[in-house]
Amino acid sequence: MPKKRNDVQIVEVEKKKLEEEIHKKLPTVKAKQDTINENLERLQEFRDNEPNPLGKGKQKNQAAVTAVHRSCDSQLVFTRNLTEYMYNIVEMDYRAQIASGELSRRDLMELIKLRGDLLPLWINFDSPFPGEYVGAIAPADGSKLNEHDSVAAFNKDGNWILADIVSCHTNSRYECRDVDDDKKKLTVFSRSHLIPLPKWKANPKTERHALFEKNAIVLALYPQTTCFYKGIVHSAPLEFREAYQIAFEDLSYASGFCPPMPVSQKYVIAFREVAGATASTAPRKNHKKK
Repeated sequence: MPKKRNDVQIVEVEKKKLEEEIHKKLPTVKAKQDTINENLERLQEFRDNEPNPLGKGKQKNQAAVTAVHRSCDSQLVFTRNLTEYMYNIVEMDYRAQIASGELSRRDLMELIKLRGDLLPLWINFDSPFPGEYVGAIAPADGSKLNEHDSVAAFNKDGNWILADIVSCHTNSRYECRDVDDDKKKLTVFSRSHLIPLPKWKANPKTERHALFEKNAIVLALYPQTTCFYKGIVHSAPLEFREAYQIAFEDLSYASGFCPPMPVSQKYVIAFREVAGATASTAPRKNHKKK
């Protein structure tokens, strides 16, 4: 009787399939760029030979411009989809390493940081405005979450912890795994005790409104831990590779906040109070343990 595959083996099989798909699609990137170049050459050739492109030759000029626009749009959509394939491989690698339960503390922290750094940039091609899960734009309260979504989960100890959804129940309850639990124990949370994390970075150059503003009150992942704590935005990213600078609440400082620390867009969400519960809003002195 064949041995049942474990979670790591299943993820590795899925990852290999995606890698094969990417290799098949890579030649299309050059083909689409070649099409753009050909259309640009035709447009330039037409304008060089047509003395009045906005008069007598207006129709042909518009057709040539439209061809350029369409080929550029086609390349943009294709490239974005290819980028999502690549990010899915990163996510699968993350899931496989978390599921293995063999990560050292240092490797876990590095993996969490890397996941935040590699959060894909939102590329706008079909809407003038970014949608849900882009930067600070959260989905509607109570909206359905999905398997493998990353969340901040409010646990019984009154902490917002970094967790991944493992399975979804029909009654708005979700089975989650604390990323810092090497025993891989699953806990069921109600939807009201989960805050989904961003799935795309907002570009500060084009989607500034999708970022938290200076002095906004947020929950952010305290560096080198797996817990979210209350803080204020000291400064927002000026370009998409940069992190927020977050000043966490800390009463040991005269200002009530510690010096600003860098936190990726993936790990900064709107602050939320939990009805009937007292949340831990400031890092404990032994926070490095968690």
